[in-house]
This record gives sequence, structure tokens and C-alpha cells, in this order.
Amino acid sequence: MQQIEEQQQQQGQDQDDDLMIPLNVQARLGEFTDRYFVKSYSEHQYVFQHSNRLYLCGLNKNHPIVKSDSDIKEIEFTQKEQLVKGKKKKGGLKVKSNTVMLKVHLENGEVYEVLAGQDGYIIEMNENLQKNKQYLKQYPETKGFVCIIQGCRK
Repeated sequence: MQQIEEQQQQQGQDQDDDLMIPLNVQARLGEFTDRYFVKSYSEHQYVFQHSNRLYLCGLNKNHPIVKSDSDIKEIEFTQKEQLVKGKKKKGGLKVKSNTVMLKVHLENGEVYEVLAGQDGYIIEMNENLQKNKQYLKQYPETKGFVCIIQGCRK
């Protein structure tokens, strides 16, 4: 009886952490991002640009946070997400490419600032990073993205 309860608890945790995605579906997801996003990488961050002027911003695999052996102790959101509503996503907070979005504190005492990487309006901050801090290290280009930004019209 106790073993069944432990299995049910483990299954509940597994559903929250990772979904089992078949390999053929993973390949199609890769094709989707390759087809619909223009990927640009800087030394430590990436910005994936969609054709609808939405930008997915996050840490590159070469960032010191990702390469560090130390775990993430705390993620401090420096930009507060505004209420975004409507078809045109009005109400987002305006940011510049050098705006600090996160401060990441590692167990070894190091602190890193993560920048927006793109001018525009914050549509969404990745709130999953508050629950699962290690997503930033383990899945930097998928689940561990930092924010979604709507680009400014020129």
C-alpha cells in the first residue's frame, strides 16, 4: 500500500518536471524552430526571432551560469511583468536590449545579471524559473528561456 502511494507521488512529480516526448515529435519541434525562427547568438545569450516580431530570449550554452558546477540558489526577477491584454498585447513594460531582467545567485556566491537582449515590450517572463530554478542550467534554450519580448515598430 505504501509503495503504491510513493509511486503516485513520484508520478505527480514527474508530470510537473518533464513530459515524455517521443523522438519523432522532438525532431518535428526542432524543425519548427529551425523553420520559423531566426536564431542569433551572442557570447552568452541568444535571441530567437519569429516572423511576427516576437523574440524568445535566454542564456546561451556558453554562459558561465550554464557551465558552472555550482547550482542556482536564487533567481531574482528585476523586471515586473505588467498586465498584457488584447490581440495586440498592449500594456507590456518597455525594455532596452541592455535592461537587466534577472539576477541569478549561485550556491558558490557568484551573482550574474541576465540582460533582455532585444528592445521591445515584455510579453511574458518565464515564471517556471521560480519553481524550477535549475531549468536555466539544464534546458537553457527550451524550458529555461528568460522572457518573450514583442519588438518595437520602426
